[in-house]
Amino acid sequence: MKKTLFFLLFCGLGFCAGYLAGIPFSKTSASIVSGMQGNPENVENLGHKAIPLTPQKDTPEAKRPAKVSQPPRSAPPSNPANEIAKLSLPEVQARLQAMDGMVVSADTEEMEQLLVNRWSKLDPIGASQFAADAVAQGGNPRLLQTASAAWAKTDPAGAAQWAANLDSPLARDTAIGQIFNTWSSTDPMLASGAINALPLGSAQTVATTAVAKNFIKGNPDAALNWAEGLTGPLQVAATREIVNNWSVADPGATAAWILQQPSQQTRNEAMRQLAGNWVARDPGTAFDYAQSISDPSLRTEFMQSAMQRFSSMDPLAAANWLSSEPARPHADALVGGVSSRWAAFDPGAASNWAASFANPALRNQAIYAVSTSWAQSNPAAAAQWIGSIGEAKSRDTATAAFSIQMAKSDPANAAQWATRISDPARRSSSIQRIVGDWKKTDPNAARLFVQSSNALPADLKQRLLR
Repeated sequence: MKKTLFFLLFCGLGFCAGYLAGIPFSKTSASIVSGMQGNPENVENLGHKAIPLTPQKDTPEAKRPAKVSQPPRSAPPSNPANEIAKLSLPEVQARLQAMDGMVVSADTEEMEQLLVNRWSKLDPIGASQFAADAVAQGGNPRLLQTASAAWAKTDPAGAAQWAANLDSPLARDTAIGQIFNTWSSTDPMLASGAINALPLGSAQTVATTAVAKNFIKGNPDAALNWAEGLTGPLQVAATREIVNNWSVADPGATAAWILQQPSQQTRNEAMRQLAGNWVARDPGTAFDYAQSISDPSLRTEFMQSAMQRFSSMDPLAAANWLSSEPARPHADALVGGVSSRWAAFDPGAASNWAASFANPALRNQAIYAVSTSWAQSNPAAAAQWIGSIGEAKSRDTATAAFSIQMAKSDPANAAQWATRISDPARRSSSIQRIVGDWKKTDPNAARLFVQSSNALPADLKQRLLR
């Protein structure tokens, strides 16, 4: 018991002595306090909040806490559109004047567009005049479209009259197209009545196209009656735009209207437009409709236009359809175009498809088209392919097409290729065509070829040298 009391007394005296001497009793406590005095962040790293100690009065360094340097904050990116939207008219004009003579770039064009857009809101007439002068001197037509659209919202008739008198045809037609597009979006009937006051030619055509696009969207019956009352190029322009927009919503009704048009030119033009639009969205239904067209010439127009669009978008699918039973009556007229467009993308696959036709006439049409297209894009590869064709007639067909195409850039080489055709009649006709064109550009070289060639019979040489 005495020992225990003695031990406790000893510990108490040691603690008091340590406290008075400034020596902590716990080593762990000393490290935390030391860390707080030197770097308060260390306490935060331990999961505690740093509480700075009261600094000693006789320590200069402790008079104020050390400042932690912060990286400079970058200014927020400026928005030219917001800045320009607050400019006054004189400020806009001053900035545009300051840009005069600058090197044209994407940034300067965008800045100019923003300034003209602001000007159009403050003074659309002045902005339109400025933009028209800019377009006449090679400026971006978008400037004039922006300005004239703003003017047309408040005074379309006045804007149209002003645009009709512009000296620059490009500026005139650009402004008229935008003005009548804006005008007809709210009152197509009134806008259509103002077209005749415009100068004859492209000005009226541009306005007619703009009105037709909006007219058919808002009032199809009135738009159709209006288009049917037009004549010549204006009727063609209106019909093209009506079909282009109407066929998206109702291709069947569009087709029925086309068949009722009295003008053969209008019917053919509209049917070509309809075919391309329809097949792009629904090839199966478009080709089914083509079978129902009773007029042979219209059916041909539709099929050729549809297949041209279809084979450009998906040549493999077009080739598969052309190999089907429904396409058989049209294959003779369509196989060449499909082969040519497919060869532009993948001549190897197109050449294999062309060679697969059992019908010799179709096979030769396809091979001729592939050879012509391939000679344009890669003559060396096309020549290698021609050499691999085993059947003589198909090889002659490919060689004839290749040589005719090559003659446009290299008549000497083309003439040599033509001499390889095995069929005498075809060889003779190909050489005569090549040499005949060659004589128009370089008669001496063409004559020298004929005289020196051992592959040409004497009678052909005599005809070529005349």
